[in-house]
Amino acid sequence: MKKTNIVTPMWQNCLSVLESGDLELADTKLMELVWKLADYTMQGFKDADKIEGVKLEVWKERSWYLIEHAGLLPD
Repeated sequence: MKKTNIVTPMWQNCLSVLESGDLELADTKLMELVWKLADYTMQGFKDADKIEGVKLEVWKERSWYLIEHAGLLPD
């Protein structure tokens, strides 16, 4: 398990920004989170590996859910 204390604060920040309604900033922050998760994947982490106590695949699913439901996917 990787104990970085990086992903959780990024996640919480994304939630806060989405609650504020600033979709442009939310898009930026969510993409930063996606890039961080991609970085773990490129480092060799598998979906079942835990980052801060949560499986990498769950972090990816959570991010996708927020992006999709905030309407941030291109048409």
